[in-house]
Amino acid sequence: MEKLHIGPGDKVLYLGAASGTTVSHVADVVGPTGVVYAVEFSHRSGRDLINMAKTRVNVIPIIEDARHPLKYRMLVGMVDTIFADVAQPDQARIVALNAHHFLRNNGHFVISIKANCIDSTVAAEIVFAREVDQLKKEQFKPTEQITLEPFERDHAMLVGTYRPDKKKKKKKEDADE
Repeated sequence: MEKLHIGPGDKVLYLGAASGTTVSHVADVVGPTGVVYAVEFSHRSGRDLINMAKTRVNVIPIIEDARHPLKYRMLVGMVDTIFADVAQPDQARIVALNAHHFLRNNGHFVISIKANCIDSTVAAEIVFAREVDQLKKEQFKPTEQITLEPFERDHAMLVGTYRPDKKKKKKKEDADE
């Protein structure tokens, strides 16, 4: 990828942290002045994530379901980037929910799209296109997409910028009240 939008001092919300292998690399990149909020649903993987976070003080492990960001809203501040690696059929919706709560305007996203986890009945390219369309509807502006062939079959990485429409955001906030 040309630019992952993760650098020293950044705050990153990592959805689908698993045992923390990639989270640890992101933590190294953001360094001691940055922070990685690592959300993982599985308690088994969460134990490993918590153990990894003991050696990296800039990782905040959150054992919770990324589909319910209000459950961890008190732990997460505004972030510069969302890194999403969730193997869920509603991945775009999950990323959007979290972005609406935690991603700053003109913040960035990095999403690992696993086509077979979303819809195994159609070609991966169609799944990728649908996810991009869904994300665009949620105010995401993709800037780069690559497939991970030959390393990972039917996987793609997508990066871009989040630019919410202030009028839509205000209407959503009013509706939530």
